[in-house]
Amino acid sequence: MQLSLFHSKPAVPKAPPAIPGEKIRTVLGPHLPAAAIEHIVSLVQGNPISLLVVRKRTSKSGDFRAPHKNNPGRITVNGNLNQYAFLITLMHELAHQHTYLDYELALKKFSLRRKTRPLPHGKEWKAKFRLLMQPHLNASVFPPDILPVVTQYLENPKASSSADHQLSKVLKRYDPPDLTVRLEELPFDAVFTIHGKRFFRKKEKVRTRFRCLCLKTNRVYLVSPGAPVMIVSEF
Repeated sequence: MQLSLFHSKPAVPKAPPAIPGEKIRTVLGPHLPAAAIEHIVSLVQGNPISLLVVRKRTSKSGDFRAPHKNNPGRITVNGNLNQYAFLITLMHELAHQHTYLDYELALKKFSLRRKTRPLPHGKEWKAKFRLLMQPHLNASVFPPDILPVVTQYLENPKASSSADHQLSKVLKRYDPPDLTVRLEELPFDAVFTIHGKRFFRKKEKVRTRFRCLCLKTNRVYLVSPGAPVMIVSEF
């Protein structure tokens, strides 16, 4: 594996050398609960994966890319996440890698039955995610308000932790203070902005999301209740 901070295009060797556990602790330690670090070291050390801590991305918190040609797989996790969100995201992406490796191993075994590729967030990934998270489901890793929520979330994990309303809400408590609020906290017809680029007016809720009218284009978007937004007092 390979570890780096804030590099978008790392040079990946054909055969990644083993990374000392101390380097893993140095790079990942500041982003993780202290009680989780040793288990992470055991998962990452000797793992054929390039693991990068990157700058904040608005579209995703992490991702996994399968090996390509002579390059190993790659996992990226946003470095701005609080330690609990970082841990969950890292386990999410490692579960993708482990599911991929299991599938590749199954392909190498002789069988008359055709091997079906697992769905990105199907039952194989969910089972692997639960397995990887199990050692962390205790009070030494998660505070008492997060532990029961993340335990319930893992019963049927979604494609993104931000898609789980309760988990997203409790994780946000541990984010550094900022000027954003959750969309659901705004009153009806409030004007807000996302990333300071476009302005919207909040409308009614449709099933699990709010209708939001873009004031520039008059297009309607469905936005998650937990989306971080900034209210605009004058428009």
